[in-house]
Amino acid sequence: MTKRVLIDAALVVKNVVVLRQSILDAFEEGDTISLDLADEQPVDLCGLQLIESARRQARAVGKTLVLERPATEFRPALDAAGFLTDATAEDLQFWLHQGPAQ
Repeated sequence: MTKRVLIDAALVVKNVVVLRQSILDAFEEGDTISLDLADEQPVDLCGLQLIESARRQARAVGKTLVLERPATEFRPALDAAGFLTDATAEDLQFWLHQGPAQ
């Protein structure tokens, strides 16, 4: 079962605790967690790290984390933080929906 999580708050350090709890709650309710990120949403390194940590945790417990839409608006932050440096095909698919289907 897929659990959709709407993330309409800014993905910034001051919101990470609340957003983290929303994602953890979704882990209890579904095998696939789909993050719906608001358009033109502010993001900082903490927000990116939260999503990446959730992605890794999902993989570790046999679940899947996906983004409903590509995070193309986050591209400058992803580049600056090094998330796309030497990115694998799986990384590009996750963040930007480039390559094979999710």
